[in-house]
Amino acid sequence: MAVVIDDRLLLDVLAGHGPTMIGSEVSSGGVFTTSAWYYRLGQAVFAGSDSGALSGRLALLGEPTGGRVRAALANLPPSIGLLHPRVVVPVMFTLRVRRQLNWLAAEALAVALVVPARLLLTTEAPALHVAAEDTGVDYELLP
Repeated sequence: MAVVIDDRLLLDVLAGHGPTMIGSEVSSGGVFTTSAWYYRLGQAVFAGSDSGALSGRLALLGEPTGGRVRAALANLPPSIGLLHPRVVVPVMFTLRVRRQLNWLAAEALAVALVVPARLLLTTEAPALHVAAEDTGVDYELLP
């Protein structure tokens, strides 16, 4: 099944260090991210302080890996799916879940519903977790 990955997992995949379970999905075109997570990672990589969670993680990778990640962010590889807002936003504003979602969570859930895919995150998102349960989307927290 396809997966929707968060910004930290996106960094790992672009660096060539993603979990094995994601690697098999990359080769089959089943890895997606959201515009919000793509943007957050780009901000961390291009304007980060090297001490934040994402920018620090990139700094630890060193060069030439950091350069490959920056190049991949500037031109996201076709192996990473990114749905157009014209497809995602209407799903976002029609979501009916128990807890109100912010943009980031609503977008992630909408992408998972449209693809369909399971959500893979590295940071617990309680409202998204509940909304995933409400809509039957698989939600997995990775270390």
